[in-house]
Amino acid sequence: MELDFIKVKVMELDLNKEMAWVTFLDDGWETKWHPVLDDSGKQLEWGLHGEGVMELCRSRFNVKDNWISFGIAQTSQMLIKNSVRDNL
Repeated sequence: MELDFIKVKVMELDLNKEMAWVTFLDDGWETKWHPVLDDSGKQLEWGLHGEGVMELCRSRFNVKDNWISFGIAQTSQMLIKNSVRDNL
């Protein structure tokens, strides 16, 4: 008998840190969240009012010919399905 293994992506939350998350209007708005990663693949901390996170997401998703509507939140707000800033 052969077993098929399913790979499960595990998400680890550190509730002592406010990390940055992004949600997309056309992909599970405020119910499906993705970590905001730096260029090395490390998740970003939220920081002061999420200014740096918002600027990074704008640079990645607000492309003239491919505008993507998104919202961002820190961990505590992501958990209650609340995008605190968006580009709508």
